[in-house]
Amino acid sequence: MNTRTLILTLSFLSLLLSQSNPILPGQRTAIRTLATSAGFSPQELEERIQQDYGLKLDALSQIQGAELIRSFQSGSISKVPLAVIDDAARQKTSKQDLVPILEKGMVKRFHFKDGTVREGEIITVSDGMVTLKTTSGRFTIPEHEFLAETADIKNKNGETFTGVVMGETSEEFIIRTKYGDAIVQKKDINKMKRYHGGVLDQQTENTRKFYKGSDDLTNIFLDPTAFPLSANTFYVSGFSIGYGLTERFMMTTRFGSNFSGDLNLHAKMRFYHKKAANRETAAAWGLGMHRAYSPADIVGKYSHAINLTNNDNGTVIALNDMENIKTNELVPDKTDDQLHALAYIVFSSRRANPSGRGKVGWTAGARTTTAFINKKSIIKPEISIGENTYQVAWNDDAQYKVPFRIWLGLEYDLRKNLKFLSTAWIDNGFKTVEFGNVIEDYIGDDGSAPFSIDYPGGKPSLIDFDFGIQYAVNESFRFGVHFQQPYIDFYWEFFEF
Repeated sequence: MNTRTLILTLSFLSLLLSQSNPILPGQRTAIRTLATSAGFSPQELEERIQQDYGLKLDALSQIQGAELIRSFQSGSISKVPLAVIDDAARQKTSKQDLVPILEKGMVKRFHFKDGTVREGEIITVSDGMVTLKTTSGRFTIPEHEFLAETADIKNKNGETFTGVVMGETSEEFIIRTKYGDAIVQKKDINKMKRYHGGVLDQQTENTRKFYKGSDDLTNIFLDPTAFPLSANTFYVSGFSIGYGLTERFMMTTRFGSNFSGDLNLHAKMRFYHKKAANRETAAAWGLGMHRAYSPADIVGKYSHAINLTNNDNGTVIALNDMENIKTNELVPDKTDDQLHALAYIVFSSRRANPSGRGKVGWTAGARTTTAFINKKSIIKPEISIGENTYQVAWNDDAQYKVPFRIWLGLEYDLRKNLKFLSTAWIDNGFKTVEFGNVIEDYIGDDGSAPFSIDYPGGKPSLIDFDFGIQYAVNESFRFGVHFQQPYIDFYWEFFEF
């Protein structure tokens, strides 16, 4: 129901229900809304009511309230609405000519005629005096010392909002327009102009502070967060493509595996979500299924857990330390591709940075796979390399009983379009690999499937970490650089695909 319909309904009911009772709360709200649309400040409204009725607004009867509403609706009581004042006029308007709307419960940053700024909550408004509660204490300030704060906002959908700023949080603005109060999410704002006392604020403060970075990360490097894609959003990365089906459920597929005949789907569902003004937390589970996962990929990923014993001298060497050997050479010729599954659970939290510059967040998760089921059947018991023959066997160390990865990630907004990212992990399948080898592995020059990372070489590192930066070129495209494989990331979103 819009404001005009509400006002008409209240007016009709007020006439039917009473001829002499005190003014209804709904009538008071309607009068204040109409008065604001007509350009009246709260003080000017009270003065006009005192002039016409000899009473304050709260002392009017229902009949008098209905009459006042009709007067505003008919235009018999009017001023030039604030919303129709153009930019040039605002620049010329004296600070003393615009009186702000001040109401109990308003929470925002208030500007004053003496140039000071205070952030707090209005506790009371009475007899031209305002009690303002801040972190520094309570202050009683005359209404006429406050500067009116107005704004012109255009969101990403092309909608425009012009009116008085009634409140502000870290995530939204409350704008009182001539048609009613609008709640505008900061993340949806495209352009905005703010005025204090009719004077344009150049927003020097907003260039220093920002609500959050341009990206809500679904992954930190290769590790998922608990935040899924937005609904109806499509993305492409260097390894996968995905789609947000709802606000809590998304699906992805690793296209490199698909090109190799391994059709796969990965689901992520957020099962817990709590969002407040300054903090957001979420938990999600993930499940991936591969129809025909290559045993050679398992051998490549866990090459450091496969030992080769020389039949001549008994020397034992890990597969990752062998040169010029391809993983498919260790897989029996008749071994079929396998059904492969992975599962994870992840928890994420992010909050407003106390400095006012964006947000900071962390993620913790754990993952396992079915890679080690029937693992002995996917390698040859013996292999010849040159003139030497080797016995092939899996390492019996306890750390290779079950494939696992446990990670902790950090994201920090350096600028609106720049993030610092870091992650640490315990992973029995991780190896450090040089950049050149990663590139060869990714494009398939090492004989493995392209668009994947399964290089058999490298140095095993059970406990390790990585960090880097990610830059948002625009709302759709971002790329990152860091110091562990795959070294370079890119991510392309198509909103409302």
